[in-house]
Parts: sequence; C-alpha cells; structure tokens
Amino acid sequence: MFKKLSTSQRKMLNWLGFVIVVGIGFMLIQPARQNKIDTNLPLTQTTQLYDRQINGAYDYEERTQCCLTEILTQIKGVGEVKVFVTLDRGSSVVLAQSVTEETKNSGESRISKDPVILRSDGNKEAPLIIEEYQPVIRGVLVVAAGAENPDIRYQIFKAVQAALHLPMYRIEVLPKGN
Repeated sequence: MFKKLSTSQRKMLNWLGFVIVVGIGFMLIQPARQNKIDTNLPLTQTTQLYDRQINGAYDYEERTQCCLTEILTQIKGVGEVKVFVTLDRGSSVVLAQSVTEETKNSGESRISKDPVILRSDGNKEAPLIIEEYQPVIRGVLVVAAGAENPDIRYQIFKAVQAALHLPMYRIEVLPKGN
C-alpha cells in the first residue's frame, strides 16, 4: 500500500503519524482536571457547598442586574431600565485533596483521595477551597426607555459590553413600551 505513494506523500504520512503519536502522548501525560465537588464529603458539607454554589450564582446574577441598572440609568437620554441576565453555568469550587498511594506486596497499588478539612475553634469543619470560579454570563437583555434613539441604544450596547466583557451578539437592547 505504501509503495504506491510518492516520497512526498510518504513524508507527509510519516509527519502526520508523528504528530498524532505526540498528541496522544500529551493527552496521556496531562493530569485530569477536577472541577467537581468531591462526593466523598460528609452529607452536611456537600449540602453546604451545593447551597453556596446555588446562592452564589443567584447573588451574582442579582448583583449584576442591579449594578447594570444603576449604571445604565446614568447615561444621558436613558430613562427607566430593566436588565435580565442569563448565566451559562453556576459557580464552581476546587477543593484541596490529600492523595495517598498504597502499594501491596503483590504489586497492586491503590490511590485514595480525601478532602483536606479545616477545623476551627468552635468545632466547625469546612473543606479547604483552592479555587472558586464565578458564573459565566450567557447573555443580557436590556429594556430601556429612550432606546428608540439609535445613538442611545448604541451607548447602552457599549456600556454593557464594557462592563461585562461580552461580545455584542450576547447583548440585546430593546425600547421600553408604554
């Protein structure tokens, strides 16, 4: 099969094979990312983290809407403003884990991961949080009095874009009805 190929085609095929092997090697070497809540936590701690994530996303959405409403009403020519923010995903946390590897005489190895728990003076226990990710905004809808004017509408677009670092196609500005 390879004998029918020209030398340049063989070189290209060799390079393609090399790139594929190197890519697979990088995928095998790279450690797996863990952005999930560890399910081995006691039920109360897992529930507290879940509630914190839900409330955190809701608080973030509410804060964003309130701040945008306040900012947009300051623009000259803009009247009453209503803002609706949709989130792509909620917040997430990465917990610290202690990893232990046990090797038996038979050559079997077992890896166990346990969350790092902090204890305070009042016998309160909480997992150690390494990173906490804020929710990602999917889109913004702004309904504003004065948005009938194209210049004001453009200023609203630019203000939302600058405040949230969103592309224009994720922002919609509509004029307020009577």
